[in-house]
Amino acid sequence: MDKVYRGADAQAVRYVHGGKARTNGRTNYIALASITKLLLFLVAVAVTAGLYRYLYGDLSAGYLNRGHFPSPALQEADFDWYALEPARTIQWTSCYSNQRCARLLLPLDYDIPDGPTTAIALRMIPAANRENHLGTLLVNPGGPGGSGTDFIARRGEQVSRIVGDSFDVLGFDPRGIGASTPSARCFETDSQRKLWNLQEDGRLLNLTDGSVEMYRARERLVAARCEEKIGGEDGIARFSGTPSVARDMLEITRQLGQEKLQYWGFSYGTVLGQYFAAMYPDKVGRLIIDGVFDAYSYRANIWDTSLVDTDAVIGSFFDFCHQAGPDKCPLWNSSASKIRERYFNVLRSVEEEPIAIPLAEPPLLLTRKHLHQQIFQAAYKPLAGFPPVADTIYAIESRNQTALTALAPKILDPTECNCAAANQPWRAGSEAFRAVECGDGDEQPYNPTEYEAFYEGLLGLSPLAAPVWAPSYLACAEWRVRPKWRWTGPFAAKNTSHPLLMVSPRYDPVCPLADAQAVHARFGGAGLLVQNSYGHCSIAAPSLCTAKYIRAYMVNGTLPPPGTVCEVDELPFVGAVQNARAMSAEDAELLEALRALAMDLPLRAGPR
Repeated sequence: MDKVYRGADAQAVRYVHGGKARTNGRTNYIALASITKLLLFLVAVAVTAGLYRYLYGDLSAGYLNRGHFPSPALQEADFDWYALEPARTIQWTSCYSNQRCARLLLPLDYDIPDGPTTAIALRMIPAANRENHLGTLLVNPGGPGGSGTDFIARRGEQVSRIVGDSFDVLGFDPRGIGASTPSARCFETDSQRKLWNLQEDGRLLNLTDGSVEMYRARERLVAARCEEKIGGEDGIARFSGTPSVARDMLEITRQLGQEKLQYWGFSYGTVLGQYFAAMYPDKVGRLIIDGVFDAYSYRANIWDTSLVDTDAVIGSFFDFCHQAGPDKCPLWNSSASKIRERYFNVLRSVEEEPIAIPLAEPPLLLTRKHLHQQIFQAAYKPLAGFPPVADTIYAIESRNQTALTALAPKILDPTECNCAAANQPWRAGSEAFRAVECGDGDEQPYNPTEYEAFYEGLLGLSPLAAPVWAPSYLACAEWRVRPKWRWTGPFAAKNTSHPLLMVSPRYDPVCPLADAQAVHARFGGAGLLVQNSYGHCSIAAPSLCTAKYIRAYMVNGTLPPPGTVCEVDELPFVGAVQNARAMSAEDAELLEALRALAMDLPLRAGPR
């Protein structure tokens, strides 16, 4: 998921209408001129301090805001991954704040163990409770293309709090991704990639206006560039597939001194978990797959069922806004249907007349395409993503340029020149999604009749999400590089050395519960935990119930009873559903960690 919306940090001004500003459900009356001066001052300070992205988020990186936990991003600028000497055994080096880093050399092609290598970046938070050490948990944040070392930087401490202090928590950058080398990058610099993305068609994908051919032409160009840059005989695109990554996890586990893998994978990480469990069923120690996508659909390059529950998630935006009331949702009206009507009225008006935001930096012409992207991306993480959507629609209704200027960086990631980023290439984007997912999947050359039927089917599931989702099909249709080898065996195991645990929201915008149920049926003895929530993966919504079942599984190996459904502790717009004062201190700390994860879900744009 290469590009998922990253929401805003807590806003000084939630929304502004006339001279009335509402902040976090409380009403304050502030002079509009004072608000304008305050916003301009904060932006100036932020830019001067180099904190613009920290305050407003980064759509290209695809992450949400940081909740109440401080981000480590500003503490990490001095660490040079490429100065860390890679070795054929894990050689830990102290890094960041009491963490461990290493670069592990593994065969590029396991059929040629003494041939070319790939250096896999590892970053670990050591267990605090060494006396009761229970081993190391590997995590994968999704993608393909998500960086495990970056996930540890942002949210490793919170994952550690959930599973307990007896586990090390280790994030790794899969082949071609992040700080692992060689990288699956087809552009010379991140700035070059961003300049290319600026040329993207401003229209929503449509079957009748020529936009499909424009999208195809762009994908053909990227595919040709990648074939040249990373598709040669020993090119990383031929060796970055999920089967190779599963084999890497086996080797990492062995070098850690563990007989069996302990793993928690989100989104695409659930596909990686299914590959591992199918390929190495006797090496499963603890294996959690959270936000499950059926690996059979993944391998078949089928994209037509992913949006089954998307509109249920988007529909919850209107329901929760109505439930929360006028002090917490600026679009509140007397019924959810009237809020929905307001939203779509704005979409139609913007389609007819795009909104100019001249004082945004850089200036922004807001189109219907932006609003489709915003609501779809917000559906991944409603707790953090829904409020900026409401603020945006309200500001458009009132043509409030002050509010729109403040919101602009949260609607579209501002492209900016940053030459210093060239010194940290591991933070740059990549073309790993295409190399991994398209390479893992069956070849599906473009067929206009089939694509028309595919797109019409998506529109029937979710008219808002379909134009955003459908281009991913075209990326793989035009991709040229095929992997050295693929896993063609079953994604099933009658028995694994320890049962798997599947975790799924009841309504996930891209990985429906039906997928989790299908995968659960194929792995003998596996458990299925359903969380009664909206969003992508369980950590899109805080749930002490879910967290405690996950910890019990990790520590004791116990599965939730069949049919278990967990409720959540916080709802979008509405807020907390229970009194924090009634909690134990331990539960309150755990809930704070869960909320931080819900505000910073490790997902990326595109499919999963």
